[in-house]
Amino acid sequence: MQVLLAQLAASRVEIWLAQGALRYRAPKQAMTAELLAELKANKQALIKHLKDLEQQPFPLTYGQRALWFLHQTAPESAAYNVAFSANIFSDINQTVFTEALTYLHNRHPALRFRFKDNAGQPEQFIVDSSEVDFDLIVAEGWSDEDLDAAVKLKYTQPFNLNDQQAPFRVRLFKRSQQAYLLLMVFHHIVGDGWSLWLILEELAQIYASLIQGQDPKLASSPAAYKKFALAQVARVKSGEVEQDWVYWRDKFSTPPALLNLPVKRPFPAQRSYQGKSAAIRIDNKKVARLKILAAEQGVTLYTLLLATYQLLLHRCSGQHQVCVGTPLAGRDDDAYSSVVGYFVNPLPLLSEVNAQSTVSDFIKASRQEVLSAMRHQGFPLPLVLERLPLDRDSSRPPLFQAAFVFQQLQKAQQLLDVNSSEQAGDKVVDWGGLKLAPHTLHQQEGQFDLSLELMEAGSDLIGSLKFNTDVFDLSDGQRLVDYYLNILDALPEYLDENIHDLPLLNADYQQQLLVDWNATQHSYPDSLVPSLLSEQAAKTPDNIAL
Repeated sequence: MQVLLAQLAASRVEIWLAQGALRYRAPKQAMTAELLAELKANKQALIKHLKDLEQQPFPLTYGQRALWFLHQTAPESAAYNVAFSANIFSDINQTVFTEALTYLHNRHPALRFRFKDNAGQPEQFIVDSSEVDFDLIVAEGWSDEDLDAAVKLKYTQPFNLNDQQAPFRVRLFKRSQQAYLLLMVFHHIVGDGWSLWLILEELAQIYASLIQGQDPKLASSPAAYKKFALAQVARVKSGEVEQDWVYWRDKFSTPPALLNLPVKRPFPAQRSYQGKSAAIRIDNKKVARLKILAAEQGVTLYTLLLATYQLLLHRCSGQHQVCVGTPLAGRDDDAYSSVVGYFVNPLPLLSEVNAQSTVSDFIKASRQEVLSAMRHQGFPLPLVLERLPLDRDSSRPPLFQAAFVFQQLQKAQQLLDVNSSEQAGDKVVDWGGLKLAPHTLHQQEGQFDLSLELMEAGSDLIGSLKFNTDVFDLSDGQRLVDYYLNILDALPEYLDENIHDLPLLNADYQQQLLVDWNATQHSYPDSLVPSLLSEQAAKTPDNIAL
């Protein structure tokens, strides 16, 4: 066996398991007839060897480690649950749907991850075979309010990463033979946004194939999250990315002050991870104008939206240094494009606001900051936070308290296109032969003080501003959304103006604040105050004056 493995490695032949079957990939002409014969003769031994390797514990990536330690501090929090919910207006074959989930579950090892503490250090391993945590809940006769409450309860149910509980679950609420609600939830430690849309796209394909009695035709991938985790840890330990650390060390040699936004209440001593969302939508006409503006400024739409958010935080805080965290997909190697796992690496972007800068200057400076940070993304953020001499505050996230997310989806785009304003009259899409329609579920709230998340949906942008309800109310979140939209609308006319001239208020609000509420004209009598007092005393001599 060892001789054969050495031969395969020398010939750069990769072998892996897909749905329990042995697969290989080899450079052209590397797989000789003799080597192929050896491979076939030792097939079962190789499958057992790979299964044994798969079940051996391996280290968490640095991003996973951060999530694991966060879980230890707040095990009852659902702030790092990732979910998808949707209405299904079709008769679901429940047996086939369960088979499809099982197929998906076995296809992606990350959905079978388990975690354990080894002398204070977390490890993960893959369970060879386990049942999907799937439950059909009969919800016939339930009101919409009762259903929404039950869905939210199942979504916010925390995962226990310390007792080998499955980090992935699916609930199907049956309202009638032709009406269901699907809820799919996993802990962020085993998947990211990319993983969610990958799962949804593949589940639709698997269900459609199985319902027709066919085997799913999904390409198998030699890459695995375990390979990614081991490679990341090895790169850091070898010193390969140490120059990236030097960049972050110098960038934050003096850490930025905590974001000082006007809040309703003091921050509690301990973060509660409680939050809510204020919805945001930018219609296709405004998006088209923003894309033209971005091109004229030589930046991407992402950079333009980010710079506007940074300007909003500056104007509301009065701080000339604003640090915003923005996640990168972390899948630079295409081999991982079809792998479920947590690849995200957030980047801290530090904007310096010069009082003399024009709006155009600031947008271009923001572009340079983004490009510079991306060049040094090889060093994981959790390690940056670990090494920097930051003042630790249990009530606030370290380094940055505001986040910005802009998703341009690669997978399952049709699930979002139904939310675009152009298709408001028809919100149902075909999903593996099932009629699927959106269901609103606010999620992942309370991770930061503020988090602006935008996503392409058709020609529109949709999303939300998530906020910490310990210190903000819904009215505060909505007002900040209005400010953000007002700044976006004003950008074209203020490019050459000072950034402090950008209006936060729209015309209606300005009218209310400066004109309507400021209408203080009043007619007063000609008499002096002592005379008026005397007159009143004469009218009501027995009344108490004060």
